Amino acid sequence: MIILPGHPWKPWVPRPGSHANTVRNPVNRPAVWCLFLFSPADCPLNVTDRPSFLNSLATGYAACECASPQDGLLLAVSGGADSMSLLHGTAQLWPDNRDRIVVAHVDHQLRGAEGRADANFVEQAAQSLGLPFVLLTCDVPAEQAVSGGGIEEVARRNRYQLLQDAALVNEMSYVVCAHHRDDQAETVLHNILRGTGLKGLAGISSSRSLCDAVQLIRPLLGISKTAIEAFLRRQQLSWQTDASNASEEFTRNRIRKHLLPLLADGYNPQVAGSLLRLAQHAREADTLADQVAQCCLNDVVLELQPGVCRLDRTRLAAWPESAVRSALRLIWEQQSWPQQSMTQAHWDNLASAVTNTESVPSHLPGVEISATESMVRLFKA
Repeated sequence: MIILPGHPWKPWVPRPGSHANTVRNPVNRPAVWCLFLFSPADCPLNVTDRPSFLNSLATGYAACECASPQDGLLLAVSGGADSMSLLHGTAQLWPDNRDRIVVAHVDHQLRGAEGRADANFVEQAAQSLGLPFVLLTCDVPAEQAVSGGGIEEVARRNRYQLLQDAALVNEMSYVVCAHHRDDQAETVLHNILRGTGLKGLAGISSSRSLCDAVQLIRPLLGISKTAIEAFLRRQQLSWQTDASNASEEFTRNRIRKHLLPLLADGYNPQVAGSLLRLAQHAREADTLADQVAQCCLNDVVLELQPGVCRLDRTRLAAWPESAVRSALRLIWEQQSWPQQSMTQAHWDNLASAVTNTESVPSHLPGVEISATESMVRLFKA
């Protein structure tokens, strides 16, 4: 083995599944080729050496206020291109901290043998990197039969609960998801079509609290799907394809396959960038609105316990309806009540109903309302 003079190097112990790769001299010296035995994630890279994808990923982690994995990272890995780039990229960023990285896969029991194949694929990838693997399962069809709601909403709610619980059990401070730049544009456009307010325009947040001890972060949110797949191809890394992502039964898939390309081809080639800038402006405005909403909530709340909330209707009437609407959204977030079925019309009607002592609040998705002249009670259906 040839070691380049002055080039940082440390002994490497082969891991199971390692393979031979040829690496070109990365410093400005006469061309020398050297052969190392390593798996891609076992080669520690300086900032100036590593691919632009890894630099972008590091920037994404920093934006989520996660500068290292010391507090523990639970990576949510489905086996698709996005999560596989998150898995391999994170392992390459921090090759010396793998004891603080856990790989988790959620099987929603919606896809039978295909779902089990995805779980096996992710487990093998984790093992090849020397990372612990956790398989989480939930019977989404059975849960939907009991609780009602859309299949995607039920799957999402169960998935995040399982990931939160797994993070707590494994003493991980972060659950890391692989939503990316294209997901953000699709989400903002989807929310516009459904009818939305500032929160919907703000799209997917880069971080949010799952509970007091666990933060959900999304370090890929500034990286495009094209860059993700280019990184995987350059490193000759494989991924799984979920057939449901091509199904036009789901609105999001139709937006991705038809509407966004139509807007880009016929109206604005930079439509995705425009949607992302809109999301950023909406997020800034929403931050201010949340501060006002919290002041409103502090003023009007009579009782706030898991599953139930009572509000002073007289004091609510003293606040602008926009502040009341934002305060109601905060309640939904704090109670983990379903929001995906709540349209802007729902929020508008609810804010009007709770502040107008003559109106009768209506039923909402997953939540019941009762009221007297002086008090409104919200509780899970």
